[in-house]
Order: sequence, then structure tokens, then C-alpha cells
Amino acid sequence: MQITGIILAGGLSTRMGTDKALIQLNGKTMLENAIEICRPVCKSIIISSNNKNHEFYGYQITPDEIKNCGPLGGIYSCLIKSDTDWNFVISVDAAFVTIGFLEFLISEVNNNDAVIPLHSNGNEPLIALYHKNCIPAILKQIGTKDYKMQNLLKSVKTKFTDVQKWVEMHPIIFNNLNRPEDLKN
Repeated sequence: MQITGIILAGGLSTRMGTDKALIQLNGKTMLENAIEICRPVCKSIIISSNNKNHEFYGYQITPDEIKNCGPLGGIYSCLIKSDTDWNFVISVDAAFVTIGFLEFLISEVNNNDAVIPLHSNGNEPLIALYHKNCIPAILKQIGTKDYKMQNLLKSVKTKFTDVQKWVEMHPIIFNNLNRPEDLKN
């Protein structure tokens, strides 16, 4: 199965105070880290961003087609540009996801429109797989100014995949780096 990696790097980074995608972590920017997660498994990579500095990495930069819709707008903009049916969406601040985890998610696809990790603390719609079949539902939601990812998951055929064992093996796998103090832990 061919998939496209969609890296959500277009956030405002207001809590971090600077562009999260360009912050160094273990000698690489968070954007480089996300690219390295996607590259071995994904046919192509699209970076959801309005920042020209993200072009440095040589991948397609896709600005939001419809502004001010949050992650839902970024996902929509990249899904319509993607040339594969299935797409792995990862937020640029999800620095601890592994290639093995991505491969596990792909194995869970079956007959669904979205594959969402589910664990004891909730679900992870920004580290997930989305089929292009989601485009009409996303567009409908944006049309009603409903930008909540959880509502999208209710309107498409979603498989919530139990990943509690992954969390137990890698307790920080879903930790997001949102604030400067998160970088110190």
C-alpha cells in the first residue's frame, strides 16, 4: 500500500513562542524528525505550512486552502494535493513517534476511512491515517465552521485502534512539545 506523509507544521506555535518545526531536538529540527519518521514508509511527503522557511527541506509545502481552520484545514489542503488514497498525518511536535508505530497503524487499515490510535488517555487524531474518502466530510465540516477533529471522526468510518501496549512500551510516544519547558523534560 502506498501512502503519503502529511506533516502538520503550519500551527502558530503561540505556546512555544517560536516556530516549533525549526526547534532543535537531539541535533535535528522537529520538522527533520517528522520527515525521518515518514521517509522510509511514505511514497511522498507533503508539509502543511504557510512558512517559506520550511521549503529548505525540499518537500512540497502546501499552504491552507481555507484559512483559520486549524489542523482540519491543513489536513484538507494536503489530502486534496496527495496522490495516494491513504495518508499518514503527523503533527510536527509529535517528536517521539517511531517508524515501527507507523507501520503498525498501516497494518490496521482494512475497510475504513480513518485509523486513529486509542489509549487510556484518549485518542490521537493528529498521529493517524486518513483516506481521501474523508475529503467531503472535512469540507462539509469546514463549511459549517466546525473545526473539531473529534467531530470528523464521528462522521467518517473510523477505526479506533488500541495502542495501549505501545504506550506501555514507549511511555512518551504521544508526548507533544508545545511549550519551552516541554523541551527540558
